[in-house]
Amino acid sequence: MLNDTLPKYFDPRKYANNELAFEGNMPLNQFEELCAILASDEGNAFIHLDFRVDEDRRYIATGSLTANVQVVCQRCMGAVDHDLEVDLALGFVYDEDHAKNLPNNYDPVVMTDGEVILADMVEQEIILALPIVAYHEESGCNPTAQKYASSTDDAADDEKPNPFSILAQLKAK
Repeated sequence: MLNDTLPKYFDPRKYANNELAFEGNMPLNQFEELCAILASDEGNAFIHLDFRVDEDRRYIATGSLTANVQVVCQRCMGAVDHDLEVDLALGFVYDEDHAKNLPNNYDPVVMTDGEVILADMVEQEIILALPIVAYHEESGCNPTAQKYASSTDDAADDEKPNPFSILAQLKAK
């Protein structure tokens, strides 16, 4: 069963026991913490999750998360587009102690009162998938720092005053 409308909260146990799935778009501007990091809050994140109970009776979901985000270029401080494609393998747990027992191939998601807030989960997955440092292609980047550095290097040496010229005068006396 696929829904095109995404729930605000969902019970992973119910979805896993019934082997349900959902998919849909979420606007990036609803993620407050993410928008503080991005250069622009425009765009959507698309999420698809298939729920099931695994052989060890764990509630899990697999799927994908895609988004086109604009991050800050570290050369010119302008916006640069970055495509995110994240494969998800989530294990839903009751607390941090249960998360320690989850196999490494699942990312733990802690349920609060048996429910998960979808927007918070998606926001955290996007933040974890962001590049640590982003750059434009060199041909598409106009770094102002390079422009200022090169303008001082191009000046002729004879135009610069010599800070030791006073010592030369004293030596001559």
